[in-house]
Amino acid sequence: MKTFYALLLALGICLGLTFPAMAEYPAKPIMLMTAFNAGGGSDLSHRLIEKFAKGVIPQPIVVTYKAGAGGEIGWTWLVGAKADGYTIGGVDLPHIVLQPMLRPEGQPGYKTEQLSPLCGLVYDADVVMVPEDGPYKTFKDLGELIEYAKANPGKVKVATVGKLTGDHLFLMQIEKLTGAKFTQVPYSGSGKAIPALLSGEVDAYFGSGSSFLRMEKTRGLAIGSKERYELCPDVPTFIEQGYAIESGKYRGLATPQNIPAEARQYLETKFAELCANPEYQKAVKSSGLMPQFQTGKAFGEIIRTEGEQAKKILEAYGLLK
Repeated sequence: MKTFYALLLALGICLGLTFPAMAEYPAKPIMLMTAFNAGGGSDLSHRLIEKFAKGVIPQPIVVTYKAGAGGEIGWTWLVGAKADGYTIGGVDLPHIVLQPMLRPEGQPGYKTEQLSPLCGLVYDADVVMVPEDGPYKTFKDLGELIEYAKANPGKVKVATVGKLTGDHLFLMQIEKLTGAKFTQVPYSGSGKAIPALLSGEVDAYFGSGSSFLRMEKTRGLAIGSKERYELCPDVPTFIEQGYAIESGKYRGLATPQNIPAEARQYLETKFAELCANPEYQKAVKSSGLMPQFQTGKAFGEIIRTEGEQAKKILEAYGLLK
């Protein structure tokens, strides 16, 4: 009998037969973790992935929520998840580089390098926004606003979506380069920062382009994209106005470390195919974001660069030990 099974195994190897243990990937649904509550920008981005993955990936993408602490709960959960290729998670920049840098020593949580980049999905350029009918309506360009803030330190009140967030980093980047001094007024989200600007509670809002595109009766003085932004082409870039500033937020996907190489290659290839779909791109743009697929390697380089830039700015402000 042993001879029979040995012969059967040898025959299987010779004929290239596939046994159940070698089931083809993916053999079951893939979980996509969202680190923020339902209804937000990350959720919208992931629901589009869920929708357009049908027909590209034979198994469904299932969105699940692990919200809290500005995404930190979800990302800490992700790095500890089973590395089998069936759990992926959405990640946001600069969040995933800022949080570990600013976490008090000894406090538990993920490290940026524990998140293994799978691909980049979208880009959201930062914008300096002012109300059309506000006190700064006579400003013709960013330069006048900056010169006013330099001459009157702290007098210009600027909304952000919270201290030590991407918006705050954007504000500090402008201050560091120009010497201007603004007073930050942090809000818990764009849903509160937007009406604060429109009501005159603040003088400007340094925030995401996706917020600017949802707003009426506002004017963009400058945008942080390298070149004119397709979604608001009338807003000049910082660079063309003489300021060496590039600033924006990125969203992508990551996995726990050391998932099977074949699963990583499969997912990266399939998400590239999904993101090339014109209907998907149209849906992303309608949400105020720019589709911008990057391979895992390219997205990892962006994460590294963003981390270096954030560290320099935070050190200049004495916010890092």
